[in-house]
Amino acid sequence: MLDGFVTAYRDGGWVPRWSGPGYVDSMVGTHSDIVFADAYLRGVLDFDIHGAYESMLKNALVYSDDGARGRKGNQRSIFAGYVAADLLTESASWTMEDAINDFGIAQMANVLDDKTHAEYFLNRSRRFSNLFSPSVGFFRGRNANGTWRTSDADFNAAQWGYEFAEGDPWQYSAAATTDPRGMINLYGGKSAFVNRLDSVFSASTDFDPGSYGVVPHEMVEAYALNQGQYAHCNEPDHSLIYMYDYANAPSETQWRIRNILDIAYDSGIGTGRGYIGDEDTGQMSAWYVFGALGFYPASPGHAEYALGSPLFTRAVIHLDSGKQFVVSAPNNGHGNVFIQGARLNGTSYSRAYLRHSDIVAGGELELTMGPARSTWGAQDEDLPQSATPVTSPEIPAMRVDRAVDGFISASSENVAAGMGMAQAFDDDSGTQWQAQGTAPFIQYAFPANLKYSVSLYTVTSAADSPDFDPRDWELQASDDCTSGTATWVTVDRRVEQDFAWRRFTRVFSADNHQPYACYRLAISRNHGGEVTEVAEVELIGDRP
Repeated sequence: MLDGFVTAYRDGGWVPRWSGPGYVDSMVGTHSDIVFADAYLRGVLDFDIHGAYESMLKNALVYSDDGARGRKGNQRSIFAGYVAADLLTESASWTMEDAINDFGIAQMANVLDDKTHAEYFLNRSRRFSNLFSPSVGFFRGRNANGTWRTSDADFNAAQWGYEFAEGDPWQYSAAATTDPRGMINLYGGKSAFVNRLDSVFSASTDFDPGSYGVVPHEMVEAYALNQGQYAHCNEPDHSLIYMYDYANAPSETQWRIRNILDIAYDSGIGTGRGYIGDEDTGQMSAWYVFGALGFYPASPGHAEYALGSPLFTRAVIHLDSGKQFVVSAPNNGHGNVFIQGARLNGTSYSRAYLRHSDIVAGGELELTMGPARSTWGAQDEDLPQSATPVTSPEIPAMRVDRAVDGFISASSENVAAGMGMAQAFDDDSGTQWQAQGTAPFIQYAFPANLKYSVSLYTVTSAADSPDFDPRDWELQASDDCTSGTATWVTVDRRVEQDFAWRRFTRVFSADNHQPYACYRLAISRNHGGEVTEVAEVELIGDRP
């Protein structure tokens, strides 16, 4: 299956976002990125990993003018840190789904020893934090100028559509699944986060069709489930219940998982009524199988499974190696849904998760079940992994492009109208700076005497001929770039650089920890064109 994705990339230039069987402009997020990474981290190694990684980088770093290929919004979102609600519908879904995919790319970059992209994409995987609004307590749509799509007074968490795909802010309450701890900290801590999860189920079941104008079937199904605003009928909520495990409340996961297994599946299986919701590419069945076994891959990009509450007294997984992994819960039943204690291969076990390696090694997880909530698995040392360390109080925040509100100068002003030096710093790969000659420079001075240490920077190719792309350059820095006697220090040098695609954002590490007042991209050679073009330059800096 994974090689099939890579073959599609080789043949068509992109991995299909939704294969039907070709390229279909449907759904959000280039989730082949996290699928490749998650599979590799779980030991699936016999596929074209380098072709897969190339496709991941293209998804994340190249603008596509075809809605069925690549990520929508890349023209600006690469630089802004989120997809703007006034520029693209379903913008919040795109932002949050691709934060998951960026985490997958960071994980893959780590295993391939690509330290620059690992650092860059781990930073970008925090982009979900740019859409969290403390004033309303939800993720919500943000406009290009930084304002929220609605005022606080007009915000309606039950309103479907607009910035969300097939849902509303309620359904995306816990959608930052690669960084549950970071998400917890955004909400103000574990207690506040648990309260938010509880409120999803206790909220009114009423929905507002919002931008859909008509009532979509997903809304009807969510209403029929009668679980507040929890919409098991659709994918965005499928990790939500397991997020209790990350907030020291595994008993809440156990209770709610068993409840959904009962009301969303038992009522339909064998009755001819089917599932409550779409069986999109098998995901409703997959959720059921994992739920029935008692664990689930709730946080992709981590080779482990959050524990729930198994449906059976005994389940056996027959592994390709010939080994077996057994989940045993002999006193399980409708009245006994809470884990009181556990043993893994005969040894006492308190973690609220299983490692993938535990399962593929074979063995047995023995669970003692009971009728009352317990403190099993609720200690900090028992928490599953998260991008933000599980005991850290840090609120996830992106390191950002520091080239804002400063002074731009260049060796050459625009040759053609609309291609001035400001276009290299306008956070839009659809515009470009065009300079005369093959060896120009462009520089940026930070405002108000600010200094930044820039350790990552990006250069984006323009839409025109590859001959105009820079080939050799230096990133130089100075504390005095406004006078004619400035002293420049080279913080990074690159030679023989190519841009494989048009409007391709390439990432470079400057390994610079010294703060400077201004930076200059000094290009010494392009690819043979009569002019040089750059669509965008970013100076990703630490705090001033």
